[in-house]
Amino acid sequence: MQQVLESMGADNIYCDTKQQSMQQVLESMGADKYEPRVVTQLQEFVHRYVTEILVDAQEYSMYADKQTLDPDDVRLAISSRLNHHYAQVPPRELMMELAEKRNAIPLPPISNEYGVRLPPLQHQLVTKESERHDTRTPNTPRVGDVPGFGAGIHAARPPMHPRIEGSRNKKFARSPIPINLNSNM
Repeated sequence: MQQVLESMGADNIYCDTKQQSMQQVLESMGADKYEPRVVTQLQEFVHRYVTEILVDAQEYSMYADKQTLDPDDVRLAISSRLNHHYAQVPPRELMMELAEKRNAIPLPPISNEYGVRLPPLQHQLVTKESERHDTRTPNTPRVGDVPGFGAGIHAARPPMHPRIEGSRNKKFARSPIPINLNSNM
């Protein structure tokens, strides 16, 4: 039992030294205030990163028919991971120069119309009158001409023409809609 407690104490000391070293790294980078979970997350990241690097280095070493890992294998694994897995941030000066070029182009003016923006009149399908050529026999009645199916619909519906001063995409009723606001329904 004494040996188990001693081994647990040694593990705790080892964990404490890892946490202390991670805290020193954070403080050296200027992070004075952080949550305790940050230390644990950084430890997990470092462990995963080092493990992946060593596995890659071992694969490079096996490919070269070596029995042990060389520092060159580790360097190759690190450089390949940096080149393929992490994005290289461009320098600040380059980003500022690109931002100045982009911001030099003025934005397009905002029109003072409201509502849905429609294309110009010549590109709208509702403004053009089109004729439909019937392939049926001339004596066959159309759906709008059959009694009981909305007879005279074609004559009652005028073609839609947007107003010239602006296309606001508004719909109006042909006749006033009666609204009853009494609560005796």
